[in-house]
Amino acid sequence: MTKQLVKELERVASQLQSERLAHEAAIAEIDAGLASLGIEAAGPRKRTRVNAGGKQSKKSTKRKKLKRSTKRKKYRMTASEFVIATIKKTGAKGATGSQLSKAWKSSGRPGDAYNTLGALTRAKQIKRSRAAKGRGSVYRVM
Repeated sequence: MTKQLVKELERVASQLQSERLAHEAAIAEIDAGLASLGIEAAGPRKRTRVNAGGKQSKKSTKRKKLKRSTKRKKYRMTASEFVIATIKKTGAKGATGSQLSKAWKSSGRPGDAYNTLGALTRAKQIKRSRAAKGRGSVYRVM
C-alpha cells in the first residue's frame, strides 16, 4: 500500500474511534436521565441470524409451526382424473372453466380446479382454447 493510503486509513480509524466515544458518552447521559426518572434503560436487542444455507434458526421456526385443523380428504379419483372425466362427459365441444369449477365444487372438493387445469394443459393431456363467446376458456381432451 502507498503511504498516502495508509495515512488516510489511520485518519478514518481515529475519526471513527472519536465518534464512537462521543456516542458512548451520549448513551451514558441518556441512561442517567432515564435512571433519574426511575426508568431502566433497555439493552441492545438480539438479532436473529440466518444460517449459511438460508434456513432460519430453530427459535424462529418454532414460532411458525402451525397445526392443521383438518385432515386431508381422500377422493375416489385424483384431481387430474376428475377433470379429464368431467371434460369427456361434456362431449366433443369441451367444457368451459366455469363448468369445471362448478363440478369441482359440487363434488365437495376445496378450492378451484384451475391449478389442475394448468398442470394438465402443460402436460399436454388437455387442450385449452378461447371461448367463442365472451370470456373464459374451453378445454378438450387430446
